[in-house]
Amino acid sequence: MAWVIAIAAALLLAGVWIEHRRARRLAESIAAVRRHAAEIERFRAITQSLLAGQELTGTLQAVATAAGDLVVADSGYITLCDPDTGALTVAAATGSTGAWVGKQIPRDGSVAGWVTSHGQPALIHDLSQDTRGFREANVQTGLKREVVVPLRSHGEIIGAIGANRTADMPTFGHHDVALLERLGDMAVLAIENAQALDHSRRARAGLAAKNAELEEALRTKSEFLRNMSHELRTPLNSIIGFSELLQSGSAGELNEGQREFLTPAIRNSRHLLQLINDLLDLAKVDAGRMELQLAPANMRALIEGVLEDSRGLLAGHQLQLAHEITTGPVTVVCDDVRIRQVLFNFVSNAVKFTPDGGEITVRATRTAAPLPVPAQRASDTARLKTRPAVWIAVSDTGPGIRPEDMPRLFQEFSQVDSSTSRKSGGTGLGLVLCRRFVELHGWTIGAESVPGHGSTFWMLLPEDGPLRLGDAYARAGEGGS
Repeated sequence: MAWVIAIAAALLLAGVWIEHRRARRLAESIAAVRRHAAEIERFRAITQSLLAGQELTGTLQAVATAAGDLVVADSGYITLCDPDTGALTVAAATGSTGAWVGKQIPRDGSVAGWVTSHGQPALIHDLSQDTRGFREANVQTGLKREVVVPLRSHGEIIGAIGANRTADMPTFGHHDVALLERLGDMAVLAIENAQALDHSRRARAGLAAKNAELEEALRTKSEFLRNMSHELRTPLNSIIGFSELLQSGSAGELNEGQREFLTPAIRNSRHLLQLINDLLDLAKVDAGRMELQLAPANMRALIEGVLEDSRGLLAGHQLQLAHEITTGPVTVVCDDVRIRQVLFNFVSNAVKFTPDGGEITVRATRTAAPLPVPAQRASDTARLKTRPAVWIAVSDTGPGIRPEDMPRLFQEFSQVDSSTSRKSGGTGLGLVLCRRFVELHGWTIGAESVPGHGSTFWMLLPEDGPLRLGDAYARAGEGGS
């Protein structure tokens, strides 16, 4: 009977032991879950600070504090390498190493220095027995154990993150290394974000400085041109006026030789005056001081007026000047003075470059075209709106323009054929002003040419005039495309 009691007692003790073991395992599992939950919560808090754009010092300090807490250490720290000298500086620290923030530590006499030099984690159970330890700090703080992992950014080691324990605390393990590596990735992300922000700020500051320089240069140019207007244009008008007076014979008859000298003087003076006027107009557009006087304009009358004014250009040329205008009223809201200037420039260029026996034709046709609508913001995608428009073109039978020269047509002081331009006259500003005037209206200008078969310069003018931002969105539903 005694042996039965013994067996029962043994079974009871075994059951108690098994239950105790289960309880211990359950407690360990619960503790592990809690530690894991604490780790997740800590990582979440650091992630939030990164997303919130917290300044770098505060984020690194939060990571260093988390390093000490999550690996259950006396202290945690982050060191960063100076990109120029390679020196290691404590960027953030907590616990016993907190007093070292902002100080440099030797690369050859510290675990962090060894880690950044070799690019490998370090697990040290007894700093007093390891030659890599930072002895000055260890003596002051009484630290015994250390774990350190490198920080990498784009493949380059930029520092290290570590934690320390005192002699009465257990040694570090590989789980602690994994935790520090995850925290290190967050520290690197914070550093990279800060560097990107700093680069962005410097770029914006540089851009602002360049804009200020450009504005000053534009102001200086405008001031110079205003002075030139007074200092050059006024006496030049006097020269032209007196020269024409002499040419008319009002101051006495001139002989043939004197007339031959006087004619090119007047012609060149007018050319110089036109150059000055073009420069002044260009400066006004660039400075934003060119104001359009918008009103409904009869395009038929405007074209016929330009053709009449162009008759004088045909003197000495055997050219045919014709026009084809669509039937019915052709009205466009515009600054008719500027559009007249554009059309006259087209015609005068055609006269210059078309050889005798050639033909120049001005065409005007009503149509409908998709035209750009002003954007509300710079980042908005360009929108098009189909609107009634008038297409005006000037075609000639001149030598045409080579395809490689086409992109230079509307560039300042650019002439696609310097020899012909010099023979025919030209400043390289006329087409630039044409483009600026048309674009100032929010319209479209262009050119087409086939070498040996002439050229066509055109502009597309919406009948209802420039579409301002408010009008554009008030009428956004009207035939948009």
